[in-house]
Amino acid sequence: MLQHVRIQILDNPIEEVFLNAEEFEEPIRNRILADELRKEMNYYYPSVVSVEYIDIFMDDSEFPEIMELMRQGAITPPVVVINGIPRIYGGIPRAIIKEEVERILSLGPVH
Repeated sequence: MLQHVRIQILDNPIEEVFLNAEEFEEPIRNRILADELRKEMNYYYPSVVSVEYIDIFMDDSEFPEIMELMRQGAITPPVVVINGIPRIYGGIPRAIIKEEVERILSLGPVH
């Protein structure tokens, strides 16, 4: 069976609105970046890599630990989770994410 990579972008767009109230475009920036990442991954790895943007405070049941770290200010959104493991926080660096995807896929099929 082929290896599948699940990328989840956990974000708190409400916090972004409060922090950047003077910039109307800023609150949607992470959602747009996540969508661009989804399109890129779909182009290079169709049916193998999925990308999902999640407003963590609207669906907090799956990520209570990450949500708490955000509340405490220990990590800043967005948080990039790859196959259930938080890998990156504070941005959506497409080149680094692509390297991680390639590393995972190079491990070969799941048995």
